[in-house]
Amino acid sequence: MNGVISNQENEYISGLKQHGVLQRFNPEKEMRCIDENGGVAVMCSDGDIDAEQFHRWISYRPHTIRVFGGPLLFAPSFGGYDTGFARQLIKNIKQGAEVKNTRTLYLYFHSPCGMATAHHHDIREVLDMAMSVGDIFDRDNFFSRVFTFFHVKRINKGEILEQNVYLV
Repeated sequence: MNGVISNQENEYISGLKQHGVLQRFNPEKEMRCIDENGGVAVMCSDGDIDAEQFHRWISYRPHTIRVFGGPLLFAPSFGGYDTGFARQLIKNIKQGAEVKNTRTLYLYFHSPCGMATAHHHDIREVLDMAMSVGDIFDRDNFFSRVFTFFHVKRINKGEILEQNVYLV
């Protein structure tokens, strides 16, 4: 099925959950509207996983940047990395955050991702990039809070399609 992780990838995700690397996330219970001024969300334009709906649970005023590859574009290890584009996108995000008086950043990674696949990255590499991009923004000290999420579309044991969201 298109847009769904494989059984092998599902087992990999299960192992990461067991080791505490990924934590299942429920926005209604854990982060419902935590930012009065909203936050800037960077997500992939790929329509296979709807992070926009998820983000609206978190933020009163979601300010969203959608671009194919989403936050993968900030990872120097991403096969499609373009230093100039990444710098300009970061500059734009910071300008928007200042204008909207927010210092919260939400990074939405997902798998499977068409851009990651096009550049021959597997789910392990996407997760590595998710961790590294979160660290890049944490070290920058512009944003007071950086949240990195990982969305996965899978077929569960009951053969039902579901989307899961994890905090990285």
